Amino acid sequence: MSAPDLPTIQATLDAAVERARRNREGKPADYIPQLATVPLEQTSAAVLLKSGELASAGHADHRFTFQSSAKLLTLIGLLEERGPVEVFLTVGSEPSGDSFGSVARLETHGPIPANPLINSGAIALCGQLRGSVAERVSWLTRWAERLYGAPIPIDEGVRQSERGSADRNRAIAYFLKHGGVLRGDVEETLDVYFALCSLVGGVQQAAHLPAILANGGQRPGTGQQVVSKRTVAIVVSIMATCGMYNESGNYLVATGMPAKSGVSGVIVAVVPGVAGIAVSSPRLNDKGGSVRGHQILRDLSRNLGWHFALSGAAG
Repeated sequence: MSAPDLPTIQATLDAAVERARRNREGKPADYIPQLATVPLEQTSAAVLLKSGELASAGHADHRFTFQSSAKLLTLIGLLEERGPVEVFLTVGSEPSGDSFGSVARLETHGPIPANPLINSGAIALCGQLRGSVAERVSWLTRWAERLYGAPIPIDEGVRQSERGSADRNRAIAYFLKHGGVLRGDVEETLDVYFALCSLVGGVQQAAHLPAILANGGQRPGTGQQVVSKRTVAIVVSIMATCGMYNESGNYLVATGMPAKSGVSGVIVAVVPGVAGIAVSSPRLNDKGGSVRGHQILRDLSRNLGWHFALSGAAG
């Protein structure tokens, strides 16, 4: 798969964002109080090519918490440090077919979560981290700087809001504790998970992680190997099958770009061998995916020829 020149990508991105901003469907994630009050029309997108060239569009000052898109961070970091055998003792690698916060599947298919990109799987991985809450959060921020290319702060207001509205995640965590998947203090592990979800930045920072994955684990524009190719293969595969929860299949058919969503309205996507993409708008559909984000990614895939199944097809 090849990339058009940067001016073509920029023009396509500008048009996609402008068209998406006319879409008034969807609503914010109002079950987390801090997310219920975000400016509803904020919309932005960035494409980071493996060369290091960047195209961005939309509200330049749009910042958001990375939410579940940051679940990729714990998966990548633990795969790099401990390897897949140890990681997949705690989580599976199959699509759940359920919503991201499903408790029922742990009862019917448990005790191991279906995959690391749903809430139960990410909580289980946070439980694999060692040390105090502060030491585990420090591990998160070190990996965030490595994968996003710059220090990424934690929005403590959102972290506190998550902590105060987490009845379902607490139920999940106690199910994991009961099943022997989660050891140690449940509230401490959840506090680490809330910190992970509360990493905050803009689309230019968020695009860096998928751009590393798109570039075989190398930092765009530098040739520096920051993630192994083995980890890249595992993570991108799980993004393709599980990253958009119970709309993963429909999304992949439409775009052909492995992706991971978050309920702040962010979606990060990988165009293998070409670019990482981040889009964000807080208007969500009933599956927790950004309505405008989906639309922007469909436009980019179609107009730039970035659907993986069509990229090498003969005309």
